Amino acid sequence: MTFSAFQEAVERKEFAPVYLFHGDEPYMARLGVALLKRAVLAPGSEAFDFVSLIGRETTAEAIVAQAGTVPMLSESRLTVVYEFDELGAAHRTKLLDYMMSPVGGSCLALVSFKRLSTKNKFERGALESATIVECNRPGGEALAALVERMTSERKISLKPEALLVLLDWTDGRLNRIDNELDKLSAYTEGRQIVTVDDVEQVVGAKASSLRDLALSVAERRRGDALVRLAELIEGGVDAAQLVSQLYGCWMGLWLARTRPESGRGGGWRSHHVLLGTPDLREMALLRTSREYARGIGLFYKADLDIRKGMPPEPTVGLLVCGLAGDADRA
Repeated sequence: MTFSAFQEAVERKEFAPVYLFHGDEPYMARLGVALLKRAVLAPGSEAFDFVSLIGRETTAEAIVAQAGTVPMLSESRLTVVYEFDELGAAHRTKLLDYMMSPVGGSCLALVSFKRLSTKNKFERGALESATIVECNRPGGEALAALVERMTSERKISLKPEALLVLLDWTDGRLNRIDNELDKLSAYTEGRQIVTVDDVEQVVGAKASSLRDLALSVAERRRGDALVRLAELIEGGVDAAQLVSQLYGCWMGLWLARTRPESGRGGGWRSHHVLLGTPDLREMALLRTSREYARGIGLFYKADLDIRKGMPPEPTVGLLVCGLAGDADRA
């Protein structure tokens, strides 16, 4: 089921005996466990009706014993096993046996911080036996709404432009957003409104440097773009991450060329770094549709080369050269 469907079921107090959280966004899995704890456990019962285990440090016998314990103060007992897929090979069959016939009045939550594969016999059996909760990264309005919830929990509020900078620099990764919001909350010292300056002070000059790089690429200033790229990498930025960041800017330019309204806050990603640039459409018109298509080919090649083991930094350097120059000849 989707994470939204899981939330709705939990709000209705409809619980499955065995949940399996997996996907590419660990934060969503942790949020799912937190929602279960609030919904399943009676106030003050956590010490009696809840236990948290780690797959590589426990056994199937311990998991089954905990899940089979009668709840004391809550209607159901909640047992959480993080990284359950690292359970020892000798214990996997017994856990699968329990999942096929779980104890009533108990809720077992199995958490993997990666996407499981049906090619693995144990993982396939677990996926077939449990209620699956997909922990994928939300996008668009769903992502903005979730970040707003995260900020309200810290009693702070990000200005729209500050939110755009934060989302762009973190690439929308919720674990990183969560960490940066903790730092922003401490940095503002009780001040509720968080500005772009606050975000750039906490993140460092990297966020604004990424915008400078994107502008240099958009305006075909190849030399300046390479200087900005070097500054980012020297500042500790993962070169491979810049491929996805620049791809968002490239697609934003293409949309600004083909759909004028995208330059005023729309676009394929609501948080790419060039949004709000007054002359975005003028910059977008510097290239033809053919050049944008060739540019997408450059991104594909860079991503493929990095996956094959090519050094990321020179690979991204070549990508920037191609994008900031003439993509038809790159």
